[in-house]
Amino acid sequence: MKGPSTSANPKPFAVEKLDYPNRRAYVRKTRGDYYTDAIDYTNVAILEGFERRQGRDTVYEHGEVQVATRVVGYKKIKFYTLENLGYGKIELPDLQFHTTSYWVTFERNLIDHLPYSRLDIIDGVLGLGYALHSMAALHLMCDPHDLNRCVGDRGAKWFLRISPGSKGIYSSFDSPEEIPREKIDLFEPTLFIYDNYPGGVWGQATNFSTTRKTLLEKTMRLISRCECRSGLSLLCGPGQRGR
Repeated sequence: MKGPSTSANPKPFAVEKLDYPNRRAYVRKTRGDYYTDAIDYTNVAILEGFERRQGRDTVYEHGEVQVATRVVGYKKIKFYTLENLGYGKIELPDLQFHTTSYWVTFERNLIDHLPYSRLDIIDGVLGLGYALHSMAALHLMCDPHDLNRCVGDRGAKWFLRISPGSKGIYSSFDSPEEIPREKIDLFEPTLFIYDNYPGGVWGQATNFSTTRKTLLEKTMRLISRCECRSGLSLLCGPGQRGR
């Protein structure tokens, strides 16, 4: 794998050996016109709720969660043009930690009255998460990497994989098959915005809770001002569907 340098002229390195238990990577300088980006998927399980507010067909909650992330591969991205040059597989131990999170559950009564399929609605929730994550980082004056997002089920019974070749809804990390389409209508999508550090060290999820209304209003204005059709390119985010 290769990664870009923070300087103006990227200096790529190739990873020859990864000593994960000792947290060491052995690399060498190399020549190339691309860098790599990890492909992963995440599942969030609620451990304890601190606050709960019932909205109209939505539930807003804040609490402690367990985040489990699995890296399944990487994609090659060309410098400057950002072209996708292909994919590769890797195997690493799962990353798990406890942190604080704010989450919104879209109840079935709301989902059933929308004129879209359940899969299209889930794609929309993914896009909403992208926009809300971006706005939250700006509003809370934190680095975007201090926060992360995930769409799944409030009861941690299912989660999304959006990796190339395996996009779909699964019941667990090790489930070999997607959940049948006829059962998708039973799910109530939940959008998690969580502190991307063990223990929620920066407390951003708590800040999110206290400024929820303002953040949602700003996100709505951001989406409504998008000039493309229905705001799809903004909602879907980089590399997703939209034009």
